[in-house]
Amino acid sequence: MIRKMNSSDFEKVYKLVCDLEETCFDLDKMKMIMNELIHSHDIFVFEDNDDIIGYLDLKIEYQMHHCDKVAEVIEFCVDPKHRSQHIGAKLFEYAKTYAKDNGCVVLDLTTNQKRHRAHKFYENHGMDQTHYKYTLNLID
Repeated sequence: MIRKMNSSDFEKVYKLVCDLEETCFDLDKMKMIMNELIHSHDIFVFEDNDDIIGYLDLKIEYQMHHCDKVAEVIEFCVDPKHRSQHIGAKLFEYAKTYAKDNGCVVLDLTTNQKRHRAHKFYENHGMDQTHYKYTLNLID
C-alpha cells in the first residue's frame, strides 16, 4: 500500500536513507529534518505488512524557467531486499499521477552517476536525461 509518510515512519525511513547513502546519519537530526519535510513535501511510503520497504520524496513548486508548476523527485529508495518486485515502479507511477493531478507540467529528478540500475529504471519509465548537475561541498 502506498500512503503519505507520517512521524511513526521516521525510523524505518531513516534506515532506508542510510542504506541509500551508504552511511549512518545522526538519528535525532534526521527526525528533525523529516518532521520539517513531511509538512513541506509530499513523501510517500510503500508499506507491506507494517514494514516500510520504499519511499519517494516529491517536492512540488512553481519554477520560473518552466513558467509553471514542477514536481521534483528529491529522494527515491526501495529496500535492496525488495528490489525487482515492481515496488519502485508502483511508487514512481503513483508520484507521476499525483504530480499530474496537482497540475505539474514536468517531473524532474537527479540521480547519482554511480547508480546505473536507477538510470535504466528511469529510462524504462519514459524519462530522458536532459541536464547536468553540479555540486560544491561547502563544508571543509
